[in-house]
Amino acid sequence: MSIPKKLPYALLAFLIPFLVRCIPEILMGPYIVGFDTLAHYVPTTIFWSNSNLSLESFIGTAPILYIITTGLVHVGTPTVVVLKVLPPLLLGFLGLAIYGFARSSLHWSTKKSLVPTLLGTLYFVALRVSWDALREEMALIFLFVSLMFLISKEKEKVSWLRYAGFSLATAAVVLSNQVVAVLMLGILSASILHQIIKKNRKRAAYITGFTLPAALLFLAVFLATPSVPEYRIIFGFPADNDGWLALFGYSSYPAMLASEAGFLLFCFLPLLPLALLSVRHFRNFQIQTWVILILILAFIPIVSPSNMRLLTLLVYPLAFYVAEGLSKLKTIENRRFRLHPLKAGLVYLAVIVSVLSLGFMTLPPQTPLPYFSSYNGYIYQIPSSMLQNTVSITDCKDVEKSMQWLKENVTTDSIVLTHRAFYGWALTELESSQVLLYEYDNPSDAVKTPAVDEYSQIFTVWWVNGEGWYGQPTIDPAFKPVYESGNIAIYIYQPN
Repeated sequence: MSIPKKLPYALLAFLIPFLVRCIPEILMGPYIVGFDTLAHYVPTTIFWSNSNLSLESFIGTAPILYIITTGLVHVGTPTVVVLKVLPPLLLGFLGLAIYGFARSSLHWSTKKSLVPTLLGTLYFVALRVSWDALREEMALIFLFVSLMFLISKEKEKVSWLRYAGFSLATAAVVLSNQVVAVLMLGILSASILHQIIKKNRKRAAYITGFTLPAALLFLAVFLATPSVPEYRIIFGFPADNDGWLALFGYSSYPAMLASEAGFLLFCFLPLLPLALLSVRHFRNFQIQTWVILILILAFIPIVSPSNMRLLTLLVYPLAFYVAEGLSKLKTIENRRFRLHPLKAGLVYLAVIVSVLSLGFMTLPPQTPLPYFSSYNGYIYQIPSSMLQNTVSITDCKDVEKSMQWLKENVTTDSIVLTHRAFYGWALTELESSQVLLYEYDNPSDAVKTPAVDEYSQIFTVWWVNGEGWYGQPTIDPAFKPVYESGNIAIYIYQPN
């Protein structure tokens, strides 16, 4: 097939995910989409823009995304604009990377390659990843590029240019996201072992040599991880009452496994009928290893990112299994029914993806699709709607007004205590010296720390009593409301 005929499919692989991901951004208006986007990416971009950065933190943060966001902010682009335009672009490039892998590495046809492309970007689990896991998404783009360099033209002579591209892409994965880097290094280690077993030691040596820079870089990132790591792996279960652990911890190991099994069914049950058709026929070693590694990691108690967050990464290999499953339906002869099994499978897939994904993107958290409310026991992993960041779309205007009130009323002898949910909001209006983050704990404990002793006024922001999120519907009575806007209030600490 000539290049001009191939090009439209590649454009579709980018444009369809890009345009669909624009939908929640448009519906949210001027407000950022995604919890981590507002709670983590905004603060980090602001700190980097203010040059509050050490070399150790730069390396340990997996910096590629922040280099982009900070660079765009430095040339005058507002932080909010950067973080509203970037997510659709990333999803578009992820679609293009998946398409490229299917075409060049699996040698699938253009039409067949579009199936995992669209499913791996538009299925609600993939949309959830794109909701706020932007660094993870960027790393996935580079991971698929790495696999393209690794697998394509396998039977040809060694191309040093291709291996150099492979080496750069693997390094980019490490500098984008540590979790995807662990997955990548696991896949590559298994690939090296596979080549040794096949007695292809020369190829194993090449893969090892060109993976080594990424492995050393990963070690440097691991050693340079900031003192408060974003990723906490635990063996056993926490006894102390930590706010983050309370959200993501488990009472026992069997309870963790049972919860994971339920989460897998919630996320992927609609895809399993088609995916299971190809389990015995789809033989790509790297995709198979991807699935096995994620399932192995599921048995290790992990707090951050939680096991559930890791399990969402199964959506990408499953997209390929579903595409292969549709190919199996194509070979079935049908003389009983008018609708061929392949057409029936495509209709089923289109309906499932459309209903779940459109509901996830367009309905607000207060009136979500029942699948994401009545049947969703994993609200901290799969939100009820994309139309929220750290608060619902309906509360964004009120948070904005509350932050403006703080900006006008906070003095030099005042401090604003913020839950992680309101941290990014506060930093967009206040100086960082006026804001103290207490993460997911209780603000009553934060006021007892030496960091607030020098201040005569201690403010915090939360929902009005009875409306609070994150397992805290009310606030300690020692905090008295001084300003309210809708469901959001500003409180001042006045102990009896």
